[in-house]
Amino acid sequence: MSAAVHHILRQMQRDARLAWLIGPGSRTYELLTEEAATANGLDLDELRQQHEATLKFEPWPNDLRVEIDPQAILLAAPDPRQACWHGQDNSYSSRGHVVWRSKTEGRAHVWMGYEKRKAVLGHEEWTSDFRFYVPDNFGNLVEVPKP
Repeated sequence: MSAAVHHILRQMQRDARLAWLIGPGSRTYELLTEEAATANGLDLDELRQQHEATLKFEPWPNDLRVEIDPQAILLAAPDPRQACWHGQDNSYSSRGHVVWRSKTEGRAHVWMGYEKRKAVLGHEEWTSDFRFYVPDNFGNLVEVPKP
């Protein structure tokens, strides 16, 4: 086993952030443990199981605002765009957010909306559940529980 592989595996045990970044589940971890097992004549699954038992995980600090969805990893929009009014639909839209006035009699004061995002890699789209809003004293829409 090379000194570099040994050093990185040992550092992963010492630094929970490194284990979170390139630990189990990553291609890097697969390659590191394959080389370690081959070089030492060990069973790969047994080596991984023993090594993973010694790891702790701490998210690597970053400035990205990340939202994790079961289907894909999505990045929040970096800059909100100007809201656009669509008169024919009685709705506003702004960079993946759509809000419109409810047309149901009992909910005429409520605005409904949802958020739509695209996966960073690929073409999958994610759409949130419907959210409900009412205007506050200043005319801003504030999210409220489902009526």
